[in-house]
Amino acid sequence: MQFGTPTILYALFALLIPIIVHLFQLRRFQKTAFTNVKFLKELEVQTRKSSQLKKWLTLLTRLLVFSCIIFAFAQPFIPNSEQATQKKETVVYIDNSLSMQAKGNKGTLLHTNIQDFIETFSSTENITVLTNNNTYKNTNLEVLKKELLTIKYSPQQLSYQTLSFKADQLFSKNKNTHKRFIAISDFQNNKLLNPDTFNTNIQNTLIQTLPVKKENISIDTAYIETKLNNNSLIVNLKNQNSSLNTIPVSLFQNDSLISKVSAELDKNNNQLTFPLPNKNNLNLKLLINKDDLLFDNELFLTKIQPKKLNALTIGKSSSNAFLQKIFSKDEFVLTENDPSKIQYANFSNQNIIVLNELENLSAALIQNIQTFEKNGGTVLIIPNENSNLANYKFLLPNYGSLNKNKTRLTELNYSHPILKDVFEKKVNNFQYPTIQKHYQLKNYETLILGLENQSPLLVQYKNYYLFAAALNKDNSNIKQSPIIVPTIYNIAKSSLKLGKPYQLIAQENTIEIPFKLQKDEVVHITSDESNFIPLQEIKGNKVQIHTFQQPSKAGIYSINQGEKKLSSLAYNHNRLESNMNYYTIENLRSDHITTGTSVTKSIDQINSMNEVVSLWKWFIIFALIFLGIELLILKYL
Repeated sequence: MQFGTPTILYALFALLIPIIVHLFQLRRFQKTAFTNVKFLKELEVQTRKSSQLKKWLTLLTRLLVFSCIIFAFAQPFIPNSEQATQKKETVVYIDNSLSMQAKGNKGTLLHTNIQDFIETFSSTENITVLTNNNTYKNTNLEVLKKELLTIKYSPQQLSYQTLSFKADQLFSKNKNTHKRFIAISDFQNNKLLNPDTFNTNIQNTLIQTLPVKKENISIDTAYIETKLNNNSLIVNLKNQNSSLNTIPVSLFQNDSLISKVSAELDKNNNQLTFPLPNKNNLNLKLLINKDDLLFDNELFLTKIQPKKLNALTIGKSSSNAFLQKIFSKDEFVLTENDPSKIQYANFSNQNIIVLNELENLSAALIQNIQTFEKNGGTVLIIPNENSNLANYKFLLPNYGSLNKNKTRLTELNYSHPILKDVFEKKVNNFQYPTIQKHYQLKNYETLILGLENQSPLLVQYKNYYLFAAALNKDNSNIKQSPIIVPTIYNIAKSSLKLGKPYQLIAQENTIEIPFKLQKDEVVHITSDESNFIPLQEIKGNKVQIHTFQQPSKAGIYSINQGEKKLSSLAYNHNRLESNMNYYTIENLRSDHITTGTSVTKSIDQINSMNEVVSLWKWFIIFALIFLGIELLILKYL
């Protein structure tokens, strides 16, 4: 038994006073004269022993009465658990990711969980509430109730490791408090989760609420394929546990329906093909025509007219001939400069500059190339076998000594963005081109092509792409190899990060617009419902835009500079939320983790652990009983 106000118990020492008075019997007998004894009441004859017994019993009952009253004021109680008497810190995670839109028995999972939590958790207890996109620190449900009832869905879903780390940071460093973390989620099986994810020094309660239906059909990915000037939209559907054999899918241009197909669902292949109009600047929307689908039944994308890239080659016309074929007039505006007649004023208008087999680099060329690269331009360097290395080192420190031993190109970095889409699969019977002489390359960032002698042939360093060898026919037969054309072509294409058909919300996106802004000008990203200024950088003749937290809603957006529309963007939520596979959280139970499948029952269990059995009422009852016993003793004994 414990006491709420134990200092009241010091009043028990006051019970010594009547005991002392009783023991010493300080009262003395006195004689009183009466004129007539007939007025005296008839005395009851008592023995000395019975008188003493009555006095002791009266004293005992009075002591018990006062003792019970003192104990009642000390607020005695019996705790249900050890934690019931400790000061508590509670952090609650309410999952508001898109998957919580699924329907449970009483409505959407998110709003049902919030309502149940508000109804069962103490409205005055201090708590911290954490969602995927907000934190409400050191508050209580009385204050937070309106905020919780208006929580919106977030496209960003915290990983379980991040969630545990954030929760740990919200607890104080006080070791004498009982810390508990409550997570309310569907616990989708799309991120790593195991008992070690959560802090073993905290009592963790995982409450899993699941949808009634665990089936869904969603639009997984889509991309535009161009073959012989024919454009097609390739769409991949994702079928999860659905019993449907077919489902209608519609394609809209803005708000106009341009195509509709009935997709046959297959467990292994759910790919659709839509023919597209042979034109650019299309704002497209795919829609699965079924009302009861849970997630990702629509997808937005754009088809933008590709702008021709500006390419500048500096080298002798004889060595530039193969570059003219790669930089075709359909996709590039090619400018050629002789090394003796370089137009530096045109550098700022270029997307890529190729230094093609120059023996020497002038100080002016070095300075202008460095400025061009710092402003975001791409530089491709093909050295000459007789290049002045001391001169090259003023531009870059990467070139080393000349190796005159013949070798072959044998290594291809298939995972590098330059080669990622060049081959459908890894090539084993490739006819490797030979290299007569090559320079040693050092201090580079990533290797793209490698030689048989373990030396690099093509590397990336910042915005520079560096070949280790001259590509002329006297030094190499690489120009006859099928690898050189797509490699240089992709390097040129990478000089401008053209918008993909769509971007993903809540992920870092970088988009480059070929538009020259003045210093005080900015671009806006707008739609019918929102307008915001993204993080942006002016890099020469292009604007680099970075988005992450915004926008938060899927749809088609415009990139505007003032009243002028520069381009269109499509944003979609990532498709992880459509995953209908969930962890079995019972398997996570351990000494520091308890689990449940009902918010109400789990919170009631937590509340019961914090409850105490109050005893003050019983002590008041006993005080009244002993008082009654005293009255009976005085009257009848």
